[in-house]
Amino acid sequence: MNNEDLVYLRRNVQKLVEEYIQKTGKTQSKIANEAGIHPAQLLLFMRDERGLTDSSLMKLGKLINE
Repeated sequence: MNNEDLVYLRRNVQKLVEEYIQKTGKTQSKIANEAGIHPAQLLLFMRDERGLTDSSLMKLGKLINE
C-alpha cells in the first residue's frame, strides 16, 4: 500500500465490491446483509452519494476475504 492508495480508497473499495458481485453473482443488497450493514448504505456508497464508516468498510472486507 502506498500514499496514493488513500486518495483512491473509495474507488478501490467500489472496484473490489464490483468484482465480488461479478465473482459470486450476489446482489448489492445480499452483500450488505451478509456483511451486516444496511443495504441502502452500500447502495449510496456505490453511487458516490455517501461514505461508509471504517466499521462498515471492515465488515465488507471481512466478507470479501472469506
